[in-house]
Amino acid sequence: MVGLVKSTAVSQSVVGRTNAEKRHGILGMLQNPYVFATCTFASLGCMMYGYDQGVMGPILVMENFQAHFPSLTGPTIQGWLVSALELGAWAGALFNGYLSDAISRKYSMMVAVFIFTLGTGFQSGGQNPAMLFAGRVIGGIGIGMFSMVIPLYQAEIAPPQLRGSLVSLQQLSITIGTTIAFWLDYGLHFVGGTHCREKAISWRLPLALQLIPAWILFFGMFFLPFSPRWLMMKHRDEEAIASLCKLRRLDRQDPLLHAEYLEIKAAVAFDEETEQELVGAGGRLAPWKNLFLPNMLKRLGIGCWIMIFQQFTGINAILYYAPQIFTNFGFTSTTITLLATGVTGILQIIFTLPSVFFLDNFGRKSFLIVGAIGMFCCHIVVAGIDGKYENDWKGHKAEGWVSIAFIWLFCVNFAYSWGPVAWVLTQEIFPNSMRSRGVSIVASTNWMFNFIIGLTTRHMLDSMKYGTYIFFAIFSGGGGLFVWLLVPETKDKTLEELDIYFGAAEESIAAADRARMQRINERLGLAGVERPEDLLDEKAGPVAAHDEVRS
Repeated sequence: MVGLVKSTAVSQSVVGRTNAEKRHGILGMLQNPYVFATCTFASLGCMMYGYDQGVMGPILVMENFQAHFPSLTGPTIQGWLVSALELGAWAGALFNGYLSDAISRKYSMMVAVFIFTLGTGFQSGGQNPAMLFAGRVIGGIGIGMFSMVIPLYQAEIAPPQLRGSLVSLQQLSITIGTTIAFWLDYGLHFVGGTHCREKAISWRLPLALQLIPAWILFFGMFFLPFSPRWLMMKHRDEEAIASLCKLRRLDRQDPLLHAEYLEIKAAVAFDEETEQELVGAGGRLAPWKNLFLPNMLKRLGIGCWIMIFQQFTGINAILYYAPQIFTNFGFTSTTITLLATGVTGILQIIFTLPSVFFLDNFGRKSFLIVGAIGMFCCHIVVAGIDGKYENDWKGHKAEGWVSIAFIWLFCVNFAYSWGPVAWVLTQEIFPNSMRSRGVSIVASTNWMFNFIIGLTTRHMLDSMKYGTYIFFAIFSGGGGLFVWLLVPETKDKTLEELDIYFGAAEESIAAADRARMQRINERLGLAGVERPEDLLDEKAGPVAAHDEVRS
């Protein structure tokens, strides 16, 4: 599918070169407080994503829940209940590719809140299994929409030198949401006692509380800016410039802001000309068919395989079924298994922070490869211990705690690498006109394999036993090898630069694409520009230059 990747070339974008010299990581975010705050607030949607992922596993082992729904205690039906969310999310992510283009990234998040609210109502008020399943599927549609559009919105408003760190905030929010769910479940299982005296509020309240961040996000979105790239796609140039001024805290006369505006405009013009040409030859479905052309299929293949490897590391098997996994290590107390599950969440929060602080310093590939090696080693250790003591855990409590420790260490390695970086990378590989469609397919791929994990993990643990961890180890190591051989480094590249070529030297651009882009750059005055100051018109300045290129 893809040849071996060369080292990252020097940025061909004047914005990329200029911003690469600026502060990265936490210092860079503090120097850009508005875009930092905007990306952080948008991440509330991902907090709900994490919360919904983490809340159901501990609830399944609560005795009051089991007393209310005795038909939901078998491994098969529990697998379907857990994975129903992922099935809805698969559909939501796919649908939102169209919706976010049609009504904006911002408004599609608000639509997702309404759908998520309906699903949450069915879950928290569920009186029978049918209501629970309906709530999981409907809520999943909203979650899938969030998972697709929030990192997309963050990537489109972020400056290139901070894009990795800012998009990583969505994974940090996921881990925070998961951890809140774990600890709420742990605390509320004591309500009324720790056995069947538990009250229904012990599981209904955790399901209902996720509505709070949902509606905070809804009302807050009225005050957040539109994506300037989406505005440019709709030819709302003045609004796009105003949005960029607000996000970059630069005056509209600033040459760097003008350069970014022109580069976005050039990328949109390139995509539109290419799409018009293809629609003329292929009809109305050409924009979707374009994803399967050779140049785009390379990007789509990398994005989808990254998500497949991410899911088959086994992370969601741990998050969904942590209490049951810890029970398999010989710990039969619900309190101990829920407590160990809560520790898992705390470790994930702490070790997601390195990606937020340093991803734009060290690059995507380094994080992914190191994380893959760490996860591979952890799975092998757990498989070895589980295989040796699976029939005699009562006499080997210490070994059980060692297994739990390596499960925690596995989660640590995932938290700084494949958790955030997979989503960062997949936002960066598609051109502007294809980004929402491409990301929707990639996100839906993630959810489909997430669904498979949720559905099969209980059976895998029952039938394959320690072989389950060997299976996940193979995919963890394979993911690292895939990244090393086939995935390009995207650090410090602008999205507009990545629109035209993907990770190698300029010679890799197809001749026709290169000629088209050259014509557009000449028309907009970008040809031969080495520094933003080169765009200054000696007589009129950037605003007049902007007026000349408006179309």
